[in-house]
Amino acid sequence: MTNLNRPKKNPEMVRHRLLQSTASLMTTCGFAGVSIDKVATEAGVTKGALFHHFPNKKALIEAVFDRELAMLDKLLDDLLAKDTVDYGRFTRAYIHATFFACIDDRLSSALTFSLCARPELVERWDVWMAGRMVKHQKTDNSLQLEVVRMAADGIWFTHLLHGGKLTAKKDLHALKQQLLEMTHAT
Repeated sequence: MTNLNRPKKNPEMVRHRLLQSTASLMTTCGFAGVSIDKVATEAGVTKGALFHHFPNKKALIEAVFDRELAMLDKLLDDLLAKDTVDYGRFTRAYIHATFFACIDDRLSSALTFSLCARPELVERWDVWMAGRMVKHQKTDNSLQLEVVRMAADGIWFTHLLHGGKLTAKKDLHALKQQLLEMTHAT
């Protein structure tokens, strides 16, 4: 095959496949199951191609974290746009997002596993959340709403730790409804 007949390389597509493969491995195998060899194999690229995009496993995990956080941001913004009640608007969006993550592990597992695996990512999460809270301080700056967000985090994390089998869907729905009720001004 001559150079003219070869498909053109698409670096963004390769990077996307590497991130997808890493997130998938984190979801199915946990952080310990992620290796450079496994990621490259699952993405259908060589280790050299992986290293072209990411200098090491740490950078790869950070990129997955950033991508997952951007997806969470978009989901939250979409949910915020649909909520017309000011008080607790961000907290309600956060509850919906965390419970969506319990149902669709693709959103939550890689984000959660990267937080557990890389302590410096916890700091980045904290900065992200602090920024969100500054942005939503007029609507979501109460101790009750903070407790509700922390409860949603606990349910998300517990659900993930038990392989998504801790709570039946109807129980998740009841938990979600209870948390949502707690976001209304008293």
